[in-house]
Amino acid sequence: MQKSEFEDLKNNPQFMLDLGQREEAAVKAKDVAAMYEILDTAVMLDLPAERLNRIYTEILQTVFDRLAEKLTSESFFDLSDRQDLFTLRGIYEHGIERYSENDFKGAKEIFLIIHHTAADETLSRAMMPHIAAAASRMPLDDFIDELVDVDNPNESETYGFFLTNFRPAVEGFMQEKAETLENALKELETLKK
Repeated sequence: MQKSEFEDLKNNPQFMLDLGQREEAAVKAKDVAAMYEILDTAVMLDLPAERLNRIYTEILQTVFDRLAEKLTSESFFDLSDRQDLFTLRGIYEHGIERYSENDFKGAKEIFLIIHHTAADETLSRAMMPHIAAAASRMPLDDFIDELVDVDNPNESETYGFFLTNFRPAVEGFMQEKAETLENALKELETLKK
């Protein structure tokens, strides 16, 4: 869509009313995927920051409620389930947000949670460099510049929200940070006891 088409939608009272009703229904139903659709639309329409923040806050509250349910029931997130996929997206984006703010401990803990709760080998394995980098206090920009294969992102519907493709340099990094990673993984084990 062109910028003028977004402006037309933004100025269309019926479209905006429908968007508001869809948002209300998604929040009431605790439908993370639908909330993300609303958020993505709101971002494209360049709606006010307060509205974007309100939607994102609802998403975070819902995904962490769902995480608590998974942890309590000792079950895993199934990426073939749309709600589970978007829940992990929300958790991951929060982890990246923490990481970008240099909250290395918080980011590491979130990546550890994803590593241990995703019933998906690709995503679980992709969290290992994230955990090692955050535990090593490597800035997010350096992590992306040095380790992430930004030229070949994983654009699949399942993994498109996550950094899962890495440069060959990740192997040396993971060997160098093996002890740091092992200590981070042990931290989570002690919490289980």
